[in-house]
Amino acid sequence: SFKVLLKAMVLTAISLNYWLILFALVLYICTLMAQTFFATEFHFHDPDSFDYVTNRGEFWCAGTEGLDISYRQDCIPRANFDTFLWALVTIFQIMTGENWNTVMYAGMRSGGPGFCLLFVLLIMFGQTLFLSLFLSMLMSKFDHVRDSLNQEIDRQ
Repeated sequence: SFKVLLKAMVLTAISLNYWLILFALVLYICTLMAQTFFATEFHFHDPDSFDYVTNRGEFWCAGTEGLDISYRQDCIPRANFDTFLWALVTIFQIMTGENWNTVMYAGMRSGGPGFCLLFVLLIMFGQTLFLSLFLSMLMSKFDHVRDSLNQEIDRQ
């Protein structure tokens, strides 16, 4: 019933404090690691097709000197590791499985096949370990709430 669902969600949210700390720590470490290795590497001639890398190691696109700052990023795809904020968003995107393959192909195009090691790490720890741990905690709280409500009904 809705009462079981609501109570299980509240109990899960209360018990997630250590999980959130661990998840934030792994997210932070992976963001710093990815930013160290792959910052300013995702600069492509066409960011939609990842045809070839241009201006590697520079913060802005080649040939955009004198333009407004918003036009100097046309060669950089949205998922990149240039700044901490975008690196954090990109790592979270990979960990949740949302369009991770596009980021992997862009990384392999710019950094070579060694970029796959980051994806193996992120998918093993991000998707498998953390999301499975979250779901197992949620399911255990559902069982706990259902059992406690059944005991409460039996007492009445």
